[in-house]
Amino acid sequence: MEMLLLDGRTEKRPNSSSSLDRFIPDMPQKVKSRRKMRKLMCISGICVTIFFIIAVSSGDSPNNIPLWSADMRDPKRNEHSFRILLVGDTGGIPILETTRAQTKVKETMTSVANEKDIQMVLNMGDNIYFTGPTDEFDPRFESRFEAVYDSPSLQVKWLTIAGNHDHFGNVTAEIEYTKRSRKWYFPSLYYKESEEFNGTKIDFIMIDTISLCGNTKDIQNAGFIEMLRNESHDPRGPMNVTAAEEQWKWLETNLEESDAQYLIVSGHYPIHSMSSHGPTDCLRQRLDPLLKRFNVNAYFSGHDHSLQHFIFDGNDDHKIHYVVSGAASRADASDKHIKEFIKDNLKFNYPEKSWFSWSPVSQLGFLKGGFIYVEFGHESARLDFFDKKGKQLYAALIPIRQIPKDTATKSTVSPFIEI
Repeated sequence: MEMLLLDGRTEKRPNSSSSLDRFIPDMPQKVKSRRKMRKLMCISGICVTIFFIIAVSSGDSPNNIPLWSADMRDPKRNEHSFRILLVGDTGGIPILETTRAQTKVKETMTSVANEKDIQMVLNMGDNIYFTGPTDEFDPRFESRFEAVYDSPSLQVKWLTIAGNHDHFGNVTAEIEYTKRSRKWYFPSLYYKESEEFNGTKIDFIMIDTISLCGNTKDIQNAGFIEMLRNESHDPRGPMNVTAAEEQWKWLETNLEESDAQYLIVSGHYPIHSMSSHGPTDCLRQRLDPLLKRFNVNAYFSGHDHSLQHFIFDGNDDHKIHYVVSGAASRADASDKHIKEFIKDNLKFNYPEKSWFSWSPVSQLGFLKGGFIYVEFGHESARLDFFDKKGKQLYAALIPIRQIPKDTATKSTVSPFIEI
């Protein structure tokens, strides 16, 4: 307690750290106002400082790689880098043609493509839901692709491969459509495309995993009703074993002959996935040993409607990156297979698990979606993961490869027997 003398009388008042106006009632109002203002400014300054510290501390991705920030265009950018977008499962939806998530993803793709002046898009399959095209004149090429990705910054070459849903229909029509489009590029079921910038080379090896491993339904050239009636299953083996072995041989030859600093293999089915479809056993048995044998930098895929990043050991000190980008038109938060992976391998996944990880709402594309921006540099490639609203979720680096000197180990024998 403190003794105060007021009007000749002694009065007890409690100790307090509050403003002086409680102890000196006759203090001029202007002085009290100034003191209150100083207190407010001080408190505001502390709040701003705390907010800044939080913002800075959260400004890195989970693996401590600084998040992407927009830069003014470098006039020599094409000498320093090669820039692409990685998307998958873009096939839209019947009746509505495009999903809400797909429209938002496309808007963010456009923004990033404008800012970064992208030179190519890698399209990981399931290009027309749910049963692929009937022929190269199918109107869904226009409503699900051309009319959706119509921004000037997206009028670049789209390296495209087929997904399981494309094989439900007439997959040859998608190859033929290459002749009718300025950006759709799908010259054959599997092919190689090479790019070079100022001495740094990238080999994109595009494969058809459905021909290699089989489809998820036993149908071809089917309609929507037939697709619904047919039972879904994991890939059980190629429909044409001879054709599959020809592709395996072609793949092995192209991997062995590559002298590129970046050797990227892309297919629809993932080798590793923690989501609803999960890993593909066929690719684990046959493809993964080839990736390790030839020091492939990364394997890109789609199929599961999510964004994922894995790192596994290759030969010696080489690391292989496995990237899933299948959320261009819809996304679900399934973690059905997450227990098969440890944190050292599974670096990132989106969306995160929720109470309703799979629902008709998510599969109809009303909720989440995303894509990946990839910038290849002379020393490493940078991957930036975005959601449909343009929020950067994660970033990763993939270093250039060391070209192996000894690749004598032969690939594993076919696990399939032609009947």
